[in-house]
Amino acid sequence: MKIILVGGFLGSGKTTFIRHLAAFLVLEKQKKVVVLENEFGEVSIDDQFLAKKGFMVKGIYGGCICCQLTGKLVVAVNQIAEEMAPDYLIIESTGLARPDTVLKNIRDFATGRAADASDVIIVLVDASRWEGLSELTPDLIFAQIEAANVLIVSKIDELEKDPKFVVDELVKVNERAKIITGNIRNGLDKAILEELSEYV
Repeated sequence: MKIILVGGFLGSGKTTFIRHLAAFLVLEKQKKVVVLENEFGEVSIDDQFLAKKGFMVKGIYGGCICCQLTGKLVVAVNQIAEEMAPDYLIIESTGLARPDTVLKNIRDFATGRAADASDVIIVLVDASRWEGLSELTPDLIFAQIEAANVLIVSKIDELEKDPKFVVDELVKVNERAKIITGNIRNGLDKAILEELSEYV
């Protein structure tokens, strides 16, 4: 099993990205995919949509998986690995979570098949709000970026200038990450998904 942890600030397009990635892995790569959502509220509307698309979806609600819900997260990951045995477990974290903390908790407490899982962190960066968010919450935003193996610069269609200025800033924070730009709302081109599949 491979764990794909998808992070990024609120509104960056995580759920939409996960739908496209999961569909690609299921339909094009013939893989078994489970999506594990983390919502701050008690009720999620996104998981209902995802489930209708034919993916297995499990939710953890009422807090953040990097702090209040650590135990529930690890239990869920262990159960999914043993009972569902997917090729990929895609975990959607809240916009306030630190991806490296989430994965550390999983690595420290996973058992059985889950303990042998490999992992990758994909963080979505909202290009349309980059300047404001990087000034408003730099500690959180930069921590998410630093932890990423892959950075997806989303919402480039909403920019009035070349997204290169965002990419240049990201390289300063994390020069080892693969950086991909795209308009998540209308889906990612198959060529981009193929490229991304090399990292997941």
